Amino acid sequence: MSPKGQSRVLRTGLAHATAIAAMAAAMALADTAIAQNAASGAGDDTRGAATVAEAQAHVVGIDPATNSVALQGPQGRIVEVAVNPEVGDVKKLQIGDTVNIQYRNALLVRATKVKSTGIRERVDTEATIPASGGVAATARSVQILATIQKIDAQKRLITLRGPSRTEVFQVAPDVSLDGLKTGDTVRAEFVSATAIQVLRGGAAVK
Repeated sequence: MSPKGQSRVLRTGLAHATAIAAMAAAMALADTAIAQNAASGAGDDTRGAATVAEAQAHVVGIDPATNSVALQGPQGRIVEVAVNPEVGDVKKLQIGDTVNIQYRNALLVRATKVKSTGIRERVDTEATIPASGGVAATARSVQILATIQKIDAQKRLITLRGPSRTEVFQVAPDVSLDGLKTGDTVRAEFVSATAIQVLRGGAAVK
């Protein structure tokens, strides 16, 4: 391989490693904040952490390849949730099933303001990141070109309109919201929502 080709491979590898490290750090910070919140008895006002949500929802999409599901809540909002195989097997679910789920919200790990082209796009990749207890977990890293619909700086929430839907994201502690405003176009990267528990009829889906 030529020196130039080796340089390209090295840059690609470093970029991928950096993305994994960013996700790992964000998830670790989120887990720490969640644990501290639980110990203090705090509610959903977790600043900058991927808060844990609990909901009853309908299954509207199933992706066996990534062991993830699309869930629609009572208010019509659709959330894509990655499910660790140790938590549940989405192949056991069917479209229309009602499930009770606990999950960590999608966590925004990067947002860069870019010039608007009127085009929104989405790129999904998968990465293995270290989870609590030394157990490795697979998370979906998603990059989107999106428009900011709303920013809640106090709760560190940002609403982005992507290529297929509008979603609300928790913002990682090390992501600055300075200089961003409603209407801006951003290239954002986030870690998909991750299920902690999936129950159907009171039983785990395994």
